[in-house]
Amino acid sequence: MDAGGRAALQRDLTALARGERSAFEVVFVRLWPVVRGFAGGFLPPHEAEDAAQEALLKIFGRANAFDPRRDALSWALGVAAWQIRTHRTRARRRREESLEAAPEPPDRAVSPEEKAIAGERAAALERALSQLSASDAATLAAYARGDRPDLPDATFRKRVSRALSRLRARWRIPHGSL
Repeated sequence: MDAGGRAALQRDLTALARGERSAFEVVFVRLWPVVRGFAGGFLPPHEAEDAAQEALLKIFGRANAFDPRRDALSWALGVAAWQIRTHRTRARRRREESLEAAPEPPDRAVSPEEKAIAGERAAALERALSQLSASDAATLAAYARGDRPDLPDATFRKRVSRALSRLRARWRIPHGSL
């Protein structure tokens, strides 16, 4: 903003502070590109516009508190800077990041080591299940599938609990824990 524009902003913001409503549009036209550009220097484009709008709302909401002895542009940019800081703090608290800053998703391919470990666990589980009674194995299989036999819920839960206790006991022998 050149010296003439700065002096005009000083005059118009002073008029707005005195309550002259006709100065509102003139101040908006002068400040909008300046505040939007200022916010664009600190925020991504899609966030800068929002922060600039919020800053102008604050500026117009507090226009009656403007001291005409102060520089109007500096005062407006101070309010805008505070609003930009507030905008960034809110985004950080919500743990938001722009999509440009988001990391690439990790490769979901299973490593050979993970496949081997999963295979060993499945084989150990099969061995432990084979050592259970047929009714315990059937109860745990039904539970894993989400099936409910024609039993009261409490009875089925108790059977599952007992079968899991027996499975844990079989698992602990070769593995030490479950």
